[in-house]
Amino acid sequence: MIKKLIFISLLFLSQFSNAQKYVDLFSINYGKSAVTSYENGSQSTTITNIDIDFTLPIKLDEKNAIITGIDFSNNILQLFPDASYNNLYLTRIKTGINIIHSEHWSGTYIFLPKISSDYINVSMEDFYIGGLVVLKYRKRNNLSYKFGLYAGNEAFGLFISPVIGLYYLSPNSSFEMNLYLPSNADINYSLTNKTKAGIDFVARGKSYKLTTDDVRSSYAENNSLEFSSYLQNNSLNKNMLIRLKLGFSTNSFEVYPIDQKITFATTLLKFGDHRTQLNSTLSSSPFIKIEAIYRFDIPTSKEK
Repeated sequence: MIKKLIFISLLFLSQFSNAQKYVDLFSINYGKSAVTSYENGSQSTTITNIDIDFTLPIKLDEKNAIITGIDFSNNILQLFPDASYNNLYLTRIKTGINIIHSEHWSGTYIFLPKISSDYINVSMEDFYIGGLVVLKYRKRNNLSYKFGLYAGNEAFGLFISPVIGLYYLSPNSSFEMNLYLPSNADINYSLTNKTKAGIDFVARGKSYKLTTDDVRSSYAENNSLEFSSYLQNNSLNKNMLIRLKLGFSTNSFEVYPIDQKITFATTLLKFGDHRTQLNSTLSSSPFIKIEAIYRFDIPTSKEK
């Protein structure tokens, strides 16, 4: 029954998937940086990150579907030279709705509450609220556009970001481009029917409350950019994609006093930023990452 429900829901999702022939239901990745130095010093650290993403659509009727899911991430690094390693956690619930507005237009409206901190004595101080609105326009079966806005509160204040997206699949299905800017981008090419080579970009913008002597005394703000190339293979199972990534990341785990905030921030600008950074700035570093994705292939109209 559950399997049938998922299948029916994903068939519905194909109605407004806007050219994509698949839906990624689950992904997990593990990455580790090379030795990362602190600027203007001889000390260094390493950065380990784990990310898990689960998404499930549930059909309501022919034009509406509930979107549910959960994200989890963990970053492990030394925020200060010669200090103990910090664990920075984030757990985010995804709950919203997809609506088919017309033959070409559909919309996604998602509420994104999260808990983000070192998870020491977790309380409502670690709770943040965000939301995402994205309108999708399917121009052709292999081309679509997305326009939207994300807004949410962080430890440093209000954050607002526009969303601009594009999806394109070549007529022979060998070349694929999936842009969801400014947060991520993926461009890949099929080498064989089971292997792809690609390049991708991921922007990370998060904040975490930190505990000192059982008191929330500061927070870490991470604004980093990851650029990588990868090989993808699905020989084990056609729906299970395994990616090996090599890339380069800017690292920005800046620590500020908990009472110092900004007016608000956008993707490129911060307004009213008069904070005092407490730790040393980290330099950029290369990284290696392995990723597993469970991808559901959406049946064509003939197959359905």
